Amino acid sequence: MPMSLGGMAKKRLPKELIARWYGPLLTDSAIRRDLARFCRSTEPDCYLKAAENLPSFTRPALVAWGAEDRMMPPATGRRLAELLPDARYVEIPDARTLVPFDNPGALTAELRRFVEENPLPGED
Repeated sequence: MPMSLGGMAKKRLPKELIARWYGPLLTDSAIRRDLARFCRSTEPDCYLKAAENLPSFTRPALVAWGAEDRMMPPATGRRLAELLPDARYVEIPDARTLVPFDNPGALTAELRRFVEENPLPGED
C-alpha cells in the first residue's frame, strides 16, 4: 500500500518478508498486548526529548538518508545531522525510507567509507 510499507520502498517488498514482519503481530495475542502496552506508555514527546541529547553525542555519526524518501523527507535527515556535532549527511540515490532494500550497494559503500574514515579509538 502506498501509504504504509509500499510507500517506504521503491522496489516491491516480497510478501514473505512482510508476512515475517507482521505475522507475529497478527497471530500472537501476547505480542499485540506488548505492543499496545508500549504504545500507551510512550510519551508523545519522547522523540523530542531524545533529540535534546543529540548535541552531546561526541563521536562521528553518519546520517544516510534515502534521496527519494516520502515518509521522512531528506530535509528531516539534514535536520538530524545538524543536531549532531560531528555528523556527515549523505543521500542514498534511488532509495526511499527502506534504504537497505532499495539501494544496498550505495548504502554499503557509504558505511564502509565512514568506518574507514572514523576508526574506533585505539584502532588507528
